[in-house]
Amino acid sequence: HSMLNDKRILGIIPARGGSKRVPFKNITMFRGKPLIQWAIEHAKASKYLDHWVVSTEDAAIAIYAKDHLLKRPAFLADDKVPTEAVIVHALYSLPGFDYAVLLQPTSPLRTAWDIDTCIEIAITKHGEHGYTGCVSYVNGSFRNGAVYVCNVEHFLQHLSFDAAHHYDMPPERSLDIDHMWQFE
Repeated sequence: HSMLNDKRILGIIPARGGSKRVPFKNITMFRGKPLIQWAIEHAKASKYLDHWVVSTEDAAIAIYAKDHLLKRPAFLADDKVPTEAVIVHALYSLPGFDYAVLLQPTSPLRTAWDIDTCIEIAITKHGEHGYTGCVSYVNGSFRNGAVYVCNVEHFLQHLSFDAAHHYDMPPERSLDIDHMWQFE
């Protein structure tokens, strides 16, 4: 991988076993591959991630994560637990990173290019307009859930992705699977 301004970057794929709307959502097949596998391939293909982990409490998902497994305590796997708490757990489990990149398995059509562009924006424009990260949007107005990049120090202080540049993704790559019908 190529270092960007000497920053160490961690990829975090949050993938719990349960899901209210779609049981086993993260290992459900989409175009011939389980959702979790898409996210793992995206993490591997990014040229900037120094390390990436799959945060899960689930044994089936752990099999896909292999040596990139970050075992999540059961109390962080409840569906009421905010993603921010999962990220904090990862950042405290794996200290020493400058930036973190959240890659949700529910966005199988994002590309490594989307991820790397967000990372480049977050790092090279750090502090511009007070922004310290970058979040992917669709149609300029809605977060599409595909890529969230945050400065670790800022995130741990504010527990939010609000201080973020917008990165616009086209609708055809912005699919966000949260309901069973979207697998059709």
